[in-house]
Amino acid sequence: MTSSRSVVLAAAVLGLCIALGPSLAGYFIYHGIMGFKLADRYVVAKGLAERLEKSDRGTWEITVRVTGNDLHQIYPKLGHDVTLVLDLLKQESFEPKDITLSAFPVVEDLLTRRMGNEPTPPERYQVERKVLVESRDVDAINSLSNKVEGLVSEGVIISRIDVRYFLDRFNKLRPLLIEEATKNAQQVAESFAKTTGTKIGVIRKANQGVIHLTSPDASPNEQYDSGTESLVKKLRVVATLEFYLK
Repeated sequence: MTSSRSVVLAAAVLGLCIALGPSLAGYFIYHGIMGFKLADRYVVAKGLAERLEKSDRGTWEITVRVTGNDLHQIYPKLGHDVTLVLDLLKQESFEPKDITLSAFPVVEDLLTRRMGNEPTPPERYQVERKVLVESRDVDAINSLSNKVEGLVSEGVIISRIDVRYFLDRFNKLRPLLIEEATKNAQQVAESFAKTTGTKIGVIRKANQGVIHLTSPDASPNEQYDSGTESLVKKLRVVATLEFYLK
């Protein structure tokens, strides 16, 4: 008797499932389609953030050169010229810890560079030595290049000057810039939604972009301007966000 009742109950449940099956399938298919359509309803917005920041550390490297045919005369002259550079740095209030002198002079025999029938160089030897100053007083670093004329007038031969500026507080500025770009992208999306009679929902996808440091006058498409030689740097980032539309 119990077995007969189980068979009847099972048959009834099976019949109910068969009867409701199309309805349940239709329910889930409907909501699946609606979800798919909603997923397609989104807007892509780009937000721009830019700001100018003054560098907080700088380096100034100068290469002093002396040429001649007698190394015994060249070395004292090189030592004299390097001393003039060091005196200038002291006059500009740079501390000894800020100044680095290359360990050894670089000596080059110009005769070894002579190719084929090239004429013999008027002076055989070329000797160079570098002086580097690094400081957080970026204004003092910036003014050093204006003092070079005085060195030249005293007979110092300068083969190269390399000035670089750095923004060590970049990591502190990064989240502020990203936040600003994100807010700007949201405003763009809200403006679009308003004109289309919709509202923005949650974020579908976000790309915070890369922050570029350039000189202040660099164009947005500039690829080779790292801003290293600029006392003031431009920080620029474009954030791309996708918002669902309600």
